[in-house]
Amino acid sequence: MMGGPQLFDGTAAATAARWLETPEGGAPILLIAPHGGQAGPATRAMLNPKVNDLHTANITRELARRLDAGAIINAGMDRNQLDLNRLSQVMSEAPWMLELIAGRLERIVARNGRAVVLLIHGWNVIEPRIDLGVGIKSSSGKLLPAHGAHVSASDGFINGPLLDFSESLRRSGIKPSFGLRYPGAGANNLLQAFTQRHAASPLEALRRLAALNARGALEAVQLELSVALRMPGRLRIEAIDAIAGSFAGCDRAAAAPRAIRLEVVRTREASPPAAARRARQTSTGPLRVGLEFYDPSARVGAMASFDLGPGAAGARVMIMLGRERIALFSAEGRVEHTPQSLTLGPLALRARGGTLVFDFAGPAVVVDDGAAYLSVEGALAKAALHEAMELHAEFEARPAVHASSGPRAATLIELITRPAHGADGIFGRLTGRFAMAAAKHRLAAVARLGRSFTGIGKAAFRARRMIWAAFPDGDTPRAVEARTLTGDDGAASARARVLDCGQWAERMPQRLELAPATLRRPPRRISAMLRPAADRPALTLGGEVQSFVMLSRPSPAQSRILTSLGFATFRLAGRTGAGMFECSQRSAPAPQPADQAATADNDES
Repeated sequence: MMGGPQLFDGTAAATAARWLETPEGGAPILLIAPHGGQAGPATRAMLNPKVNDLHTANITRELARRLDAGAIINAGMDRNQLDLNRLSQVMSEAPWMLELIAGRLERIVARNGRAVVLLIHGWNVIEPRIDLGVGIKSSSGKLLPAHGAHVSASDGFINGPLLDFSESLRRSGIKPSFGLRYPGAGANNLLQAFTQRHAASPLEALRRLAALNARGALEAVQLELSVALRMPGRLRIEAIDAIAGSFAGCDRAAAAPRAIRLEVVRTREASPPAAARRARQTSTGPLRVGLEFYDPSARVGAMASFDLGPGAAGARVMIMLGRERIALFSAEGRVEHTPQSLTLGPLALRARGGTLVFDFAGPAVVVDDGAAYLSVEGALAKAALHEAMELHAEFEARPAVHASSGPRAATLIELITRPAHGADGIFGRLTGRFAMAAAKHRLAAVARLGRSFTGIGKAAFRARRMIWAAFPDGDTPRAVEARTLTGDDGAASARARVLDCGQWAERMPQRLELAPATLRRPPRRISAMLRPAADRPALTLGGEVQSFVMLSRPSPAQSRILTSLGFATFRLAGRTGAGMFECSQRSAPAPQPADQAATADNDES
């Protein structure tokens, strides 16, 4: 039996929940891994499943051993069946879990006078980074509580063990942040159970946890580990070393007087009114711009993009090797935007005279299955981490395109980041080099710059077909863009344009087919016919898919958009070129579970 105001048989509860591991430890630390399970067949059939935090169960076991800490490890329960980070679900479906947590912490406090809770989560961004959640966000050198949040750690703990931990991470090349993505601020977030936010809860276990906090006996932090830090390898070892080294004896460090290095603000204005929240939610989304290229000789293609404006998520690069090998890097945060550059972490797009240079050097998640990303969790389960991928690419626009697209005084960065620039791409040639593991390639590719191919147009559609193709020889036409769209109302629209004799001209598509068009496999053939215009004959293009990735992403009305996207070689009047294709279809809507619809937390990992 476990001590505390209310006797509770934690062993019996843990035995009944065979997916739960509850090792004991001697240190005043309790580790909790809420999302260490994996999706089962029922979840894989869901329309919008949440992604489990893969590898966090193993990492928590290792930390428990290194720290001599007690732990509560979800080693098998799919979060889509029972989400242990959502207080509403735990209270209604597993209230014994909160009893177990309260009893364990009361024992630790009775023995040591203090207790530290470390919640181990996964963040599905690839950049080596740990986001520290204590209910606050960093702003202008201060730590401010997210709207409605209670701060889960004392000033001494934040300015002591947490800042020491941040410095240890930086020495290992890992970026720390406070609440960049997951501050742990939502009322339904388990982290808030370790504050006084639920002191008046009807559930006794929550009142007991609030009482521990009120005594100053409880410190809690949510650690969000990026993909690169969770997958086996050097970065994971260094992350575990930093956590174990920083939090060993952290109860003593937190109790000792420390100089205040960061100002922690503990109260903030009330949550914004519902109208303001709705306005943010209905934002048209970010401006996504970048560079795309394909080298048919090396069979290497890449898509690099940066988000700007409301709803911006960060930046990313996806490289396709051969038919369906995919290497992906992503970073979250604010893109630094100047007239000369777009940069975020190791991703950089810079104007250099009349050229544009893209550089990346860092880790990448690699999957040898073009359909794997129909399930993000499935892709991560199959993936391997390559810790050193490099890409250097120099893009040179065709002068006629640049001259006709805006003032010569504007850099290419200024040109493509103007919202008025529209979806029309700037075409050119690209040279450079790519290396990953033993694979090294010199690049000589056709390329397109501007609005990201997948970011063109609105998400509210039933079906969309798009291609771009460039032909590097001196004959005309030199480039073609074409797309067709079936809107929500069933109305069809189409547009195409051709770079002909140094000028862009609109041409109406008569046909744009990607066949066979299935939801879960890429097309094998691409064909397009553009109608005659003035003294120009009709144009007929044929394409063959060379590489692809299948994607599934949320769309309005609880449906999903299933996309086949990749690179192709194209034929036009006996000439050979290359470019990209997209074939997207919206799936049928499905009802959303009431719990998800009513109580979703924006910062829940």
